[in-house]
Amino acid sequence: MIPVAAFLSFLLLALPAFAQIHCSDGMGPIDRDAPAPMSAFEFTQAVAAKEVTLAKAFAKFAYRVEVSVQTVKEGAVDGDFHQVADVGFDDTGARVAKPADPAVDTLSRFKLSKRDVDTFVSAPPFALTPDVLAEKDAVYSGRQQIGDYSPSVFDLLPRNDQAPLHGFVGRVWVWPGKSAVLRSCGRSTAYPIAPMRYEIRRERVGEENWFPALIRADEDVRTDDNPVHLRVNVKYSGYKAR
Repeated sequence: MIPVAAFLSFLLLALPAFAQIHCSDGMGPIDRDAPAPMSAFEFTQAVAAKEVTLAKAFAKFAYRVEVSVQTVKEGAVDGDFHQVADVGFDDTGARVAKPADPAVDTLSRFKLSKRDVDTFVSAPPFALTPDVLAEKDAVYSGRQQIGDYSPSVFDLLPRNDQAPLHGFVGRVWVWPGKSAVLRSCGRSTAYPIAPMRYEIRRERVGEENWFPALIRADEDVRTDDNPVHLRVNVKYSGYKAR
């Protein structure tokens, strides 16, 4: 079990040459001798419960989201999708997303679906809900400073080397006292957009909520057996409770 987990941790968190996302950019070294404030089981249970609560809270907030997906060839951008939307509520209380500006789409080497865009616009993407954590092992790796916080670092790995890599697999930074995810970085299989390494940064909104602030990915993906370099940047701002 341990050798498999260690191998997968190296495989999933080491970066291939074509990837530009480095999970620990801007952070100091991990203190691997720091005692674990929660067990792996407690992590799974507490974080999953917190993420369900977060999803319910997220549905009660308005915000602005800016989605940018670019194709890059030989270091230059040769296609771009850009959309800014304001997510709020109509007179009946139903949630609506309205474009702040007309969307721009000059992508020619990659097809971006409406479902992909809607994933970023209308829901808290990459939430670590119970279904995402199912069949995963959480391995404690130490503590690492992020700004004023010193969160615990856990690696989420498939339960065994035969298990398919469903959903998110990678590294999670958790504020133990609140069971709140401050940041995550790892691979997502196929959806949204494509199998890529995503970095998800969150910001504190109010006392209890940590909502997404920035999601980014930057690497080669395969489409019709041809590699295409994609650069994804999604920014969230202006959170306001209903």
